[in-house]
Amino acid sequence: MKIYLAPMEGITTYIFRNAFEKYYGGVDRYFTPFLTASHLKGRELRDVHPDNNKVPSLVPQILTNDSELFIKIALQLAELGYQEVNLNLGCPSGTVTSKGRGAGFLDRTDELDRFLYEIYDGLAGRRKISIKTRLGMEFLSEWDDILEIYKKYPISELIVHPRLRTEFYAGEVHVDLFMKTFFGYFSETKLCYNGDITSVDTFDNVFSTIEPGFMKKDQEGLYMIGRGALMNPELPARIKNYYKLQDDNKEGLNNEDTSRPDLETFRHFINEIMEAYITEMSNEKQVVMKMKELWSYFAQGLELEKHQLKEIHKANRLNEYKSAVQMILTQF
Repeated sequence: MKIYLAPMEGITTYIFRNAFEKYYGGVDRYFTPFLTASHLKGRELRDVHPDNNKVPSLVPQILTNDSELFIKIALQLAELGYQEVNLNLGCPSGTVTSKGRGAGFLDRTDELDRFLYEIYDGLAGRRKISIKTRLGMEFLSEWDDILEIYKKYPISELIVHPRLRTEFYAGEVHVDLFMKTFFGYFSETKLCYNGDITSVDTFDNVFSTIEPGFMKKDQEGLYMIGRGALMNPELPARIKNYYKLQDDNKEGLNNEDTSRPDLETFRHFINEIMEAYITEMSNEKQVVMKMKELWSYFAQGLELEKHQLKEIHKANRLNEYKSAVQMILTQF
């Protein structure tokens, strides 16, 4: 089994990835938030530069519906030593999909087919291209047509979030259609599951359902976790430890899954992220905003009530933010 950390725009930067790997680990492969600029520079270049990344494996993700731009970015990444890039066909954000990018590309099948032909032909096997996708824009019936397009190309890995764009991150995850992909996908492409893994329990439910598909395909199980790993950074390592145990011992760790992350480790983790952002950014208000965004996820894992986050929400300066965090952590 391998676990990937999903890319999350503005959140899973190299600063977050490095701290996560240092204090928690359990992740076999990390993905960068999507790249869009024709020339890698500034923030995007810092995020992908090998000197800044201290993780075991990193795949840059590209968001575009312009084949020439995709190839241009991929070649710049190749100069940095990257042998694989990931195409984002899953982002459901309205600002992205309205421009026919991310999941917004999925209902433009003729354009999508032409785009894939051009990028695979343009890179001519020189670089691996994986895809992160949803099932379609509005209708589950779209998946059959999309899958027929994917079958034409040497996709190194297909990461499937089995929801439609219109479903965003809510409602049912269509695991049955992910399973259908195993038996309807005839290439050598590896498959990876992504969606609603937020605890060992939820992972176990997914695992028991789709692992037979991985076995049928004679492929190691690949799972991508996003929000769940932010809510509880211990989750990837907990999952791996859980499956190392003998079946008759699993229940003990499963009960532990309801516990909060170790607070001392968590304190070091968030402090290291904060200090790294202080070094990178000249404006302390920007640092506080970055940390607030992370706390919107941490709060769920720590099971905080809204009133407990009030002081963090009010903070505009670092001293205010630090005091608010200290107040929260001393409550446990």
